[in-house]
Amino acid sequence: MQNQTQRPQAESQSPCDRFIETVAQSDWFRAYQQAFHTLTGLPLCLRAQGDQELIEEVVTRRGVSGVVRSLVPVRVGKTPLAVLVTGGVRLEAASAEAFVPLATALLDEDRSAAEIRGARLQFDQVPVMSPQRYQAALAVLSSFAAQLGERAHRHLFAQTVHEPQAVRQAKIYIHAHLAESMTLEAVAAAVHVSPFHFCKIFKRATGLTFTDFVNRARVDKARRMLMHPNARITEVAYEVGFQSLSHFNRSFRRIANESPTQYRARMRGSDQVAA
Repeated sequence: MQNQTQRPQAESQSPCDRFIETVAQSDWFRAYQQAFHTLTGLPLCLRAQGDQELIEEVVTRRGVSGVVRSLVPVRVGKTPLAVLVTGGVRLEAASAEAFVPLATALLDEDRSAAEIRGARLQFDQVPVMSPQRYQAALAVLSSFAAQLGERAHRHLFAQTVHEPQAVRQAKIYIHAHLAESMTLEAVAAAVHVSPFHFCKIFKRATGLTFTDFVNRARVDKARRMLMHPNARITEVAYEVGFQSLSHFNRSFRRIANESPTQYRARMRGSDQVAA
């Protein structure tokens, strides 16, 4: 009976929640956590964006005792998907009076003397880091967040065991026919479900509408094609299925957060640095 009650909960998870859970438990993310802790002395965790607040830029918050924590958004294209959260740190050594505001707040909450002593012990153990070093740590986190976003983007197009068979077949069909004009009705017919049912299960499984998924798949293929120096942007646009260059440019910028020309220039610059 226990397994039966747990299975619907797993199935009700959104693709975003499943991705975050998978990443947080992966060996490569844990290795990065350990490396970040070794370099900075700070813990690091990954969590979903909150329902009440959307973190779109790096946010650093200072508590009443002078301890700061930062939140770094992880994006898929322009969409914030998750947040990297640092542990608490001080950017200057604590004075003898620094604990007073926290102690007062705890007293106002009717906390016991033992709880206040425990809070003081934790207060004294908070690491101190120079502002310059902390900003460098945030720069590293921002770079890692960009890598996570790229992995999340690829995850959207991967086959997963949680998806209905019709969704898996639809992904295969979409990738095989990217260069062609594609309608939701045609794909639904290809996987033998009604357009209404297909629309519902596809959005639930991927977190994207059919149109957005197709556009992202086309842009993803275009990015790979633009790595070839002789590929013309106009030819790439039509080869991945866009019917006009203006539509391609708009979609590419919306999804990749830069134009095709900027993307190609940045990739060439990276190759030159690597060389």
